[in-house]
Amino acid sequence: MVVEKNTYSGSTQNTEKKVLGQLSFLKLILLCLVSFILCAVGPLVIFSPIPLAMAFLMYGFVQTFSVALVAILASMALSVTVPAMAELSIYSVIMVMVTIVGFMVSTIVVRGEHPVKGFILRGLVSLSAIGLLVFAANVVSQEPLTATFEKQIVEYANGVKSTENYQSVIKNGGDDARQIEQFMSNPVEVLRQFYNWIFSLVFVLVFFVLWLSTFTVMRNKSLWQGLHNYKYGLSDFVKFKVPDFVVYFVIIGFGLFVGSEYLGGETAEVVGGNILLGLGVLYFFQGMGIYVDLLRYLKIFGLLRNLLTIMTIFYGYQFVAIAGLFDTWVNFRKYFKKK
Repeated sequence: MVVEKNTYSGSTQNTEKKVLGQLSFLKLILLCLVSFILCAVGPLVIFSPIPLAMAFLMYGFVQTFSVALVAILASMALSVTVPAMAELSIYSVIMVMVTIVGFMVSTIVVRGEHPVKGFILRGLVSLSAIGLLVFAANVVSQEPLTATFEKQIVEYANGVKSTENYQSVIKNGGDDARQIEQFMSNPVEVLRQFYNWIFSLVFVLVFFVLWLSTFTVMRNKSLWQGLHNYKYGLSDFVKFKVPDFVVYFVIIGFGLFVGSEYLGGETAEVVGGNILLGLGVLYFFQGMGIYVDLLRYLKIFGLLRNLLTIMTIFYGYQFVAIAGLFDTWVNFRKYFKKK
């Protein structure tokens, strides 16, 4: 295996040989395979860029792109030739986006950028690219994208309603069955309600996926630090802080959302809700930095620390965001200093 020459910081020649000896081509294939599997496992898709980001840092751009491209082309070929594997085409498209995200995160280290600055910059670039793609697709399309999407949803709903599984679920009854039946009876109405929150949802998804990937890469710096002269680490990344003036926008969003009956009805509620969701994810990042410092202060490390972090991200994100917001006034970190 040919490895590009890198600048090493604080490592001897023996350490260099030890690290490079662990990088077998089989492990690269395994990392790409894990990423592809995560693309097909519902909510776990948010973790799928992480293995590829690590692969880019440990194996370089050429080898990682090559293996990822082979996986994408192979899955597309199977989806076309084998009717039972038609869903692989969807996962292939997701894998393309995941590869791009993993590449962007890895370039933060390769370019030697501060992790917070690199993460914010890539989030803004991603949102701009998505906006341009949607605008271009709207211009090229013969009808608005919303109309095309609504037609596809109606066709999908009609196809699902004709299946035996759907009929059996409806016959069994229950809350889930009623919700499914309500959606299937009028999917367009539900979809139009979704349009009201599309901006904040895309904003949250883009920044959260980038933050989670960057956080994990910084957390596992020991795996790639011998290959890159990178002076920053997790402690630098978790010092993310939202500027103090942003709290005024939170107040405005909260006022519009709560007082929508007096300030414009549904429009004010939607605008206020989008502001709160978009800014909420930024305060979540600030709160997670406080939480990581708290675990360090309590001397919780290893597997327990990883489990607590994952559980907090999925089950305590509201409290983390609130802690990040109140950190604007309280400065929780001052209580973590040992006297």
